[in-house]
Formats: sequence, C-alpha cells, structure tokens
Amino acid sequence: MKTFFKAVICGVLLAAMVGSAYAAFAKPEDAIRYRKAVMAVIGHHFGALAAVVKGKTPFDREGVETDARVIQTISLLPWEACLEPGSYSGSTTLKASALTEKERFMDIAEQFERTSQQLLAAASSGDQDAVKARFGEAAQSCKACHSTYRNK
Repeated sequence: MKTFFKAVICGVLLAAMVGSAYAAFAKPEDAIRYRKAVMAVIGHHFGALAAVVKGKTPFDREGVETDARVIQTISLLPWEACLEPGSYSGSTTLKASALTEKERFMDIAEQFERTSQQLLAAASSGDQDAVKARFGEAAQSCKACHSTYRNK
C-alpha cells in the first residue's frame, strides 16, 4: 500500500513536470524553478538509493526499482530548462558555461540519462551488487555535471 501511494505521488509529479517541460518558459525564473524542482526530486530518490547502497536501509527490490524508475524518467527533463537563455543568473547555481558549452553540457546530460537507464535495469533485475555498481556510475555522472557546471 505504501508503495502504491509513492507510485501515485510520483506519477502526479511526473505528469505535472512533463507537461511543464514542453511548455515554453515565459521568463528565466520559470526555468530556474522548474530545474530546481526536477533536481530536488532526483536528489530525494538518489538519497533513498544511497541509503540502501550504503547499508543504512535494507534492500527492498520494489522500493529500489521505484526510486530508480523515477530517477530514470526525470533524468530526461531538466536539460531544456538548463539551456534557457538568462536562466544562469538569479537564484540558481547553474554556470553560464552550460549555454556557451552546450554540446559538452549535453554530452554529460546524456551520460546521466544512460547511467540512469542502466541503474533502472539493475534495480529491475533485483541484483543488489549490480545496483551498487550502477548507482556509483550514475552518481559519478551527476558529479561530472555538478563539478563542471554548478557554482558552489
């Protein structure tokens, strides 16, 4: 039952986010808010998986798969908002170089999308060691982007 409610909540959030992703951003602040919301959801589910990977919470295949599925789905969303002109100033940590180095930025983004897909495949298999390995790879892809395109 708990998993059902988590899935419903995630579904509602995803539907709202996907609808917003295809809407033009009226102003840079809208892109920033959208981007922050996407990253917050990714961070929440990454945190839940990190606790499992570190042994702080028990491995629950269904929960791990749900978290990985949310990460994989949402990994496709923030890039348009990251490339919105003017959205690198104001209440954000995004560096302007994400826009000036769009090709490199998108290569890193696509790497995150791929590692998120691989994480989901590992979670779906139920292989705890594979989840740990793929989690590490996905976390590294996050770190690659953050260390390059995020102001500290």
